[in-house]
Amino acid sequence: MKSSDIYLWQHSLKGESERLQMMSDLLDPNCKFHLERIGIKSGWRCLEIGAGNGSLSKWMSQKVAPNGHVVATDIRTDLMSDLKSTNLEVRQFDVVKDEPPDTPFDLVVIRALLHHLPQRREVVSKMIRWLKPGGWLFIEEPDFYPTWTAEPRSQKDFWSDFISWAATNGIDYYVGRKVAPWLQEEGMKNINAEGHAIYYNGGSEFARWWISSIAEVADSLQSQGGVSKDLLDEFFTLYNNPDYWTATIAFTATIAQRAE
Repeated sequence: MKSSDIYLWQHSLKGESERLQMMSDLLDPNCKFHLERIGIKSGWRCLEIGAGNGSLSKWMSQKVAPNGHVVATDIRTDLMSDLKSTNLEVRQFDVVKDEPPDTPFDLVVIRALLHHLPQRREVVSKMIRWLKPGGWLFIEEPDFYPTWTAEPRSQKDFWSDFISWAATNGIDYYVGRKVAPWLQEEGMKNINAEGHAIYYNGGSEFARWWISSIAEVADSLQSQGGVSKDLLDEFFTLYNNPDYWTATIAFTATIAQRAE
């Protein structure tokens, strides 16, 4: 089985390209902040795992120019077909099974992918191995603890059902809090982890991203997850209502440096 076979939000789904663009718009600013904090600079060799539409890799290629190089990888590269840069390479790559031929790197980046991979712990070990001594690892993954306070109570129940449904499909929506301890086990240094929770209202970009995300898997949520149509209808109604405010994800950004 390929890693792509277990990914629920396939590129072929209607609206997936637009959903990933919204995701990039939401995540890119915080990722750029942390990569600037690491000190990304000209001359670095960088690897992004699960680059999606390549928006972050494109930005990194500008930061490491003119002498640096960025390899943007994904198990499917169709959404990066229009990326063009002399120091940006797009490569089809399965992080679970493949090894990059051009290690080591100054920086390895992965975001919003580990939680989908049952082999997530092993993947973290692999990425550390691909770093130069002194190289940096950046991981951004979700932690859904904000859903514990969702209102009304029916929406708290909705998210509880969603997280349970995801777990039966191999998804860990609490992986964000686990990354820093894993990196400590691996002997990484200068470990720093921060959760960034966005409080948003219905009709906002984040709400529209969730509407798109849930719509793509609504049938499975009902048939496998036991989520009722009434609960789904309430979700869509609230997420289109600008008077409804909520929080769902703490995007947990973890950075660490490989020992010299």
